[in-house]
Amino acid sequence: MNHEFTLYSSSILLRPFTLQDQAALAALTHQPEITDLLPDWKMTGEQLNDFLQFVIGSYAGFDPQDVRIMLAVIHQESQQLIGWCGVFPNDMLDPSDREVAYAISRDHRNQGYITEAVGALTSYLFEYTSLTRIVGIVKTYNPASRRVLERTGFKYVNQRRLSDGEVYDYFERKSSDSDVAM
Repeated sequence: MNHEFTLYSSSILLRPFTLQDQAALAALTHQPEITDLLPDWKMTGEQLNDFLQFVIGSYAGFDPQDVRIMLAVIHQESQQLIGWCGVFPNDMLDPSDREVAYAISRDHRNQGYITEAVGALTSYLFEYTSLTRIVGIVKTYNPASRRVLERTGFKYVNQRRLSDGEVYDYFERKSSDSDVAM
């Protein structure tokens, strides 16, 4: 996987981030609809720049045996950055787990875009990497995120209290699970 890595879906595309995405990404990370659920995204401009450079640098070293990837979600018609979707380890989970994580602009919610992104990325990773299982965690008071996982073939496993003290609904999708229509 490299900077040419792009996945197309019916209304969105997933592509690697570039430094030109910083302003649009900063606008997303200032939306309380995102940062209230994902407080780690409350970053200064310098922190966001450092993070974006780290993400961009990770594409060249992508390892299909140790998946860590975050992609920009682009609305195909407007070519606007409307969110992000990735799969990577989460310090609160088992080190072998790879969690799908995603966010979408408040202006593009409830239109199926992030469901398309999660479905496209997880299906691609099952086909082209060694991943056989991807997990998802959702705060219990976030039914929209829960629906995204359910619509993309993730199965509810249980509730878990993680190291941040919060209770999450824990989901998993296995590569052996049949593909779902999105």
